[in-house]
Amino acid sequence: MDRLLLLILAQLLTTGACDKNPDPEHKEKHEGDKLDHWTYEDQKWNESYVVCNKNSQSPINIDTGKTILNKNLPPITLEGYNLLETEQLELSNNGHTVVLSLPDSMTISQGFTQKYLASQLHFHWGSETTPGSEHKVDGIQYAAEMHVVHFAAKYGSLIDAAQKADGLAVLAVLFQVGEENKHYDHIFDKLEDIAEEGAAVHIPGFDINTLLPRQLYRFFRYNGSLTTPPCFQTVTWTVFNETVWISQAQLRKLEVSLKTGRGTLDTNFRHIQPLNRRTVFASFSSLTSSRRIVPEEDSGKSSELNQSDGDHFTLGDTMAAVFGILFGCTALAFVIYVIKQRKRQRSSTERGQKVIYKPAATMEA
Repeated sequence: MDRLLLLILAQLLTTGACDKNPDPEHKEKHEGDKLDHWTYEDQKWNESYVVCNKNSQSPINIDTGKTILNKNLPPITLEGYNLLETEQLELSNNGHTVVLSLPDSMTISQGFTQKYLASQLHFHWGSETTPGSEHKVDGIQYAAEMHVVHFAAKYGSLIDAAQKADGLAVLAVLFQVGEENKHYDHIFDKLEDIAEEGAAVHIPGFDINTLLPRQLYRFFRYNGSLTTPPCFQTVTWTVFNETVWISQAQLRKLEVSLKTGRGTLDTNFRHIQPLNRRTVFASFSSLTSSRRIVPEEDSGKSSELNQSDGDHFTLGDTMAAVFGILFGCTALAFVIYVIKQRKRQRSSTERGQKVIYKPAATMEA
């Protein structure tokens, strides 16, 4: 969450405004809450933020073998994501991450039972020796992760929505290291300008769609929480199955460019939280539960985490099937041709053995 949101939430907590039934004991638990003091180094957040110890916390490890197929999950439809250059976006270093503000004209118009408006996006990453995604898939931690935060339009603001059970919807993108992704230069090239904690710059608007995977219809869905204090359990998470490529140099910019009062801003991910009997749904079916990491030397565009999909067929799949059938027919015709030729040769040989050789008559001397 961005710095302003955290400060306002802190005020709500310390004044008891978040308590539906405030009592002296509950108020005392929040009396010393200062949202600026928490760190990723010491993640005993539940000592100061009681919600952080509840049963629906994020991030989680997504065990693909235990996900439940839900074909009723509609594809994500985004509107207003292609921003004009005249739209100025604030990029800031809040001491915990880099945050890009987004206008609420950007919306998730389909994919949920209600409309969600965009608020901001931010990143989580590791260090030179540690990957930094928050969510894991089958125990695999990815290079980094991006969250695009939205709030339910019916609540009117991010602050109000953050305290409602269905208030927030976050789109999560997992990164792999491979080829350079120029679409992220809009952000990564400005990181040095916001190196110091609290620094901010404005950048021209651009097409935010280009930061997302192409296959928005393949995702995992579960109910969870903010991954930073105060850990409100009000987030519907959508974790896309398709990863996004960035280069090693781009990842390096995230790892070393930003500073905090304690040093370099890195390793800013929360540890995995227990699932606690929650259900993780998948919008797609797979013929196999095996998943893979694409090697770094394989810099092709396809970065699917799961390579088998029984629900969606691309043009490439169709062409492959057609050529497969044609190849099979050709091979079968060739075999039939060879068999017929051998039969003919055998038949000719058998007929030739029955011919009685009669030498031509010769003239005697």
